[in-house]
Amino acid sequence: MLLKYRTEYKKIAMDMLSLLPDMNKGNHLEDEMNWYEDSDNRVIYLWKNQDDNWAGLVAIEQKNDLLVLRRVVLTPDSWNINNCCSMIDDLNNLYMGKKIVGTMDTTSICEIWEKRNGTRVQ
Repeated sequence: MLLKYRTEYKKIAMDMLSLLPDMNKGNHLEDEMNWYEDSDNRVIYLWKNQDDNWAGLVAIEQKNDLLVLRRVVLTPDSWNINNCCSMIDDLNNLYMGKKIVGTMDTTSICEIWEKRNGTRVQ
């Protein structure tokens, strides 16, 4: 289940983002959080697994009819492609009518999700 970021989730979101190697250099973590907070077109969602535990994060940017998947983070014990796809399924349900695309970092996850859902042309 995806929950839209709120300020009371800041520590959880920062903990999730800190799992990414590039976030632990300088002020990258704080800069990343500020970048999402500075625009209504950018949103962070936290994900709870089937046991109702915080287990992941997805960060998106809306661009016209596209939904750019910028970050996908799962805790080490939750990381698997099924959970990645589950988070993207939840996003797809929230943003019906928007095409989900990836960045250089998230394209492979998007492609796997598209193949599983039959939306990718082979």
